[in-house]
Amino acid sequence: MLKLDVSQAKGITIDVPERLLTAQRQRTQSAPTESIQLDNQQTTVLRKLIIEEFSVNKVTLGTKTDIKDKTLYVDQNLIIPLLRENTLVKKVTIDIIEPNYRNIQTNSVMDIIPIATKVSGSIGYGKTRYLSGVVIFLTGIDEDGRQIAEFGSSHGILSERVKFGMPGTPDAKDIILRMDVVLQKGTGMERRGPISAHQLCDSFIETIRAVLRTLPAKEVVKTTVFEDKRRRGKPRILIVKQLCGQGAMHDNILLPTEPAGVQGGKSIIDLGNIPIILTPNEIKDGGIHSLT
Repeated sequence: MLKLDVSQAKGITIDVPERLLTAQRQRTQSAPTESIQLDNQQTTVLRKLIIEEFSVNKVTLGTKTDIKDKTLYVDQNLIIPLLRENTLVKKVTIDIIEPNYRNIQTNSVMDIIPIATKVSGSIGYGKTRYLSGVVIFLTGIDEDGRQIAEFGSSHGILSERVKFGMPGTPDAKDIILRMDVVLQKGTGMERRGPISAHQLCDSFIETIRAVLRTLPAKEVVKTTVFEDKRRRGKPRILIVKQLCGQGAMHDNILLPTEPAGVQGGKSIIDLGNIPIILTPNEIKDGGIHSLT
């Protein structure tokens, strides 16, 4: 249900696409539910999300993508076919930044992306796997050397531009796998430029996700279970989160196929910035991917 309460306003029209309502109903119907007793209250578990953590402590560039003995091996040659498919990205440089070597120059940080994948279910329920100890940094400029940013660039010394170890940022000990892109001249300030960079990066991460999905369960270092519960007779709480949706660097992808991914998701701009209802587990599972 969508409820809007506005005081003393005129001429307001809200159009909700039917396909969006249909998708919401399908998401709700596809997730299994179960009833359990808890503290003498009737509680319904609407969705269950299981997150399995796999740890890496070393990242190496090579000619094959693999995860073995807590080492992530990355095939950097995979960039070559991806560049052929993406005409707006002219060049990509991949390097590894160790935790003790962050006093280096960086182009504008477009995104910080965890490596995670769905093993079963969809965003918000089922089983998700992710790699701890490593994150992807997407940075970039255009062919004229202009930073990909709008209201202020984050280029400069990396250790001064990112506050590590804070909520929403990588851990101080995380290894950074940096993907630095060069976009076609003039496209850094258009939506198509940054989105192309994000799409290429997402395709690159997919090669790592494919390996992550095949790792044996015995290598899981931690399992966390999140349940969306409905407690009959208890207050229902709605948290309102305002997202940017107004330009090249102010876009958000909702409900991608993979956690914090791009493919399969919908741009909040393309949806018309209308209110969208997400479950707590969809948020925890990377259902909102901010392209900033």
